[in-house]
Amino acid sequence: MNLESKIYEGALFHARTKPVKHSFSFPLYTFVLDLDELELLDKNIRFFGYNRGSVFTLYDSDHLGSGEGSIKEKLKTWLIKFGYNNEYTTVKMITTLRVFKHTFNPVIFYYCLDSENNIVYHVAEVHNTFGEGHLYILKDGGKSKIGTEYLVPKKFHVSPFNKVEGDYNFHFSKLNEKMDVRINVSKNNINFFYARISGNSQKITKYKLIKLIIKYPIRTLLIIPKILAEAAKLYYAKNLEIVDKPEPSSEKTYKATYPAYISDFQTTEDADGIGRWFFSKIY
Repeated sequence: MNLESKIYEGALFHARTKPVKHSFSFPLYTFVLDLDELELLDKNIRFFGYNRGSVFTLYDSDHLGSGEGSIKEKLKTWLIKFGYNNEYTTVKMITTLRVFKHTFNPVIFYYCLDSENNIVYHVAEVHNTFGEGHLYILKDGGKSKIGTEYLVPKKFHVSPFNKVEGDYNFHFSKLNEKMDVRINVSKNNINFFYARISGNSQKITKYKLIKLIIKYPIRTLLIIPKILAEAAKLYYAKNLEIVDKPEPSSEKTYKATYPAYISDFQTTEDADGIGRWFFSKIY
């Protein structure tokens, strides 16, 4: 069976240079799914479930807010709502899946392609840990060293250590043997935060899914503790101040269907309790 959907096994890298220096990386696998193949994957690939329980599962309800329809249908609704009416035929989605029902997916990327496999839109669906989601709809990008790039204003509160200011510089490679997606954050044209997801392509088979579980038995479960540990380093060891969470100001921000992991920690007044908050989440 010749599928466009793939697994990419590689790494996630984060780094900041201001106001303090901090970086980390860890192994990561992501799925690149052709949204027209989901029912085929569900039927033919053991341990993959679409809108049903399995080892690796994708639910329409986890993405793009609480609207009705499939992920592809909901994405089209969002695009039309904001006047993006250009025709595309295929949507490929870069995402992690629920593993034994557990999930955390800070950002999902969509490649909207025409019949000749040219990019019409890139879309970044960003989730924060306060129970919110936001769409960056990207069109008419420029050429970069790895593929296509966009420079857009930051409109959504993600990190409790960064204000909603500055610009995002998105870079997207083609989805061939290798995948490379980068997000740089800048202020006054100076980059101060870098994130990168990269990996090598592999076919989706039941044997590969078994190997992923053996190789990364609790990777998904460790994402939240990893995020909290890095936050604790920034706050305690590097004295980085907490930024008050603002109220959403964009029509492209919505209430996410993902869990709000740290919705109880939103202002500088909460900072005195960060230790209790951190250890309560870990233990």
